[in-house]
Amino acid sequence: MGEAWNRWVAMVRREYVTRVRRRVFLVSTVLGPLLMVGFVAGMVMLTQSTEEPVRVWVADESGVLTVKHPEGGWMPSCPSCFPSRDLLSYEFGRTFLSEGALKEAGFSCMISLDDGVVQSEKVQLLQLAVPSMRIKRWMESDLSEAIERLKVRDMPSLDYDAYLGLKTEVRLVGLDYATGEVQSDGKAVVGFIFSLLMFMFVMIYGMHVMRGVIEEKANRIVEVILSTVKPMHLLSAKIVGIGAVGLTQMVAWSLLGWLFMGLFGWGVEQSDWIGTWATTQGLSDQAVDFQTVLAQQEELAFLLDIHWPTMVLFGLVYFALGYALYGALFACIGSMVEAESDAQYLMLPVMLPLIFSYSMAAQAIDAPESTVAVVSSLVPFSAPVSMMVRLPMGVPWWHVAVSLGLLVLTTLAILALAGRVYRVAILMYGKRLGLMDVLKWMVQPNGSSR
Repeated sequence: MGEAWNRWVAMVRREYVTRVRRRVFLVSTVLGPLLMVGFVAGMVMLTQSTEEPVRVWVADESGVLTVKHPEGGWMPSCPSCFPSRDLLSYEFGRTFLSEGALKEAGFSCMISLDDGVVQSEKVQLLQLAVPSMRIKRWMESDLSEAIERLKVRDMPSLDYDAYLGLKTEVRLVGLDYATGEVQSDGKAVVGFIFSLLMFMFVMIYGMHVMRGVIEEKANRIVEVILSTVKPMHLLSAKIVGIGAVGLTQMVAWSLLGWLFMGLFGWGVEQSDWIGTWATTQGLSDQAVDFQTVLAQQEELAFLLDIHWPTMVLFGLVYFALGYALYGALFACIGSMVEAESDAQYLMLPVMLPLIFSYSMAAQAIDAPESTVAVVSSLVPFSAPVSMMVRLPMGVPWWHVAVSLGLLVLTTLAILALAGRVYRVAILMYGKRLGLMDVLKWMVQPNGSSR
């Protein structure tokens, strides 16, 4: 028993000491926390500077919530209901401003109030730029309090039941001023789901490339293959082949999703429920289909405003380019090591941009037009994930053009540099590669290990 225990302890010691003494472990142990601290600090700083101040023009044409200002102009009948915040300020009037007038005056959006706002509790928000969810919640809260004060003014004596009847929850309906399309928060959720899938696919299939390279190197199969083909051809074939698998899976998911939704819609149309629903809505059950049902559901109507073929198409394009970029980096890591355990230490610098882009995508849900959301959707290393969360809500065409252009150029550059490293490192065994070796091979295409 004692001898067996000693052998076990010796094996544990050997496994531990062997890996701890490796230079890559020591370097990653020192640099890892620094990179993580820098990453977290950068995210905090970017998050704090995410939102831009929003100036709102309140167009109260019916005079529901405004009164004449003693010094001229108009003011809210309940000034305390509209506090001035660092990120939100109001100006009031009884004039409906055009898009050009809003831009010239420096407003981000306009609240349009009519006579029915007290009863409907639904207010249009005409947007030049999409405010964050937090700012929208502030506006809804301020409007709700103002309407409650208005109701209380008209009912001087209240009992508890009457008070409960006065409770107001205003809901803002965000509309793009130029197109009139509804800008629902649900679109941001759809975009985030696409960005999450993009993150998963790029990471999973990029790691497939790395594992394939390591396996071929460890089994020395690569020596046989390279006797007949060039290293760059082998690298590109591996990236394209594995990427084709990912594209196939994404296309299959898209088709199956379309099929399942079609079957679900057909089932709803054939059910007895739809006739009852149509009657309650004052519609003829003969003219009601699944799209009509969705259009009448406030929580789901935004699904009809999303151009799904465009989302799928851009999803495939961004996956192909993002995967090629990260696949080349993962292949480069795989060629430098002889075991997957050794690669773990080298993956952190490659994984951080992906993790960063995922975090920025989460931030973009709340503020899709913020500086950090726009910049992260243009930077090549984060664009495949960050751009997907912005696309459902509408993105200027030049943002997409710049994003794709930079991504294509960066991907080609990374492929060329990774090819130089792969060509030399893939046939090296028993040598611990350092950063200087990698840099030399990048600068000198025909550099050797000697």
